[in-house]
Amino acid sequence: MELVIDFDKIKDPSKREWLINSLKLMRIGFQTTEKPQSRIQYNLDLEKGDAEIERGEYTTATDLKEEAGKW
Repeated sequence: MELVIDFDKIKDPSKREWLINSLKLMRIGFQTTEKPQSRIQYNLDLEKGDAEIERGEYTTATDLKEEAGKW
């Protein structure tokens, strides 16, 4: 049996990563299909990331170390 995942239908990158990590953890073999990102979508993603940074929606390395120390 073969599992094929169409990443183009999973819009949230964190959900994609979670799914892949879960499948790897459970040692479930899978194959992915993904279309190359267009230049337009790439630029939109960059603009979205820049806007998040401008709004202060980011974690510094220092904050991440403090948070990881609580785990």
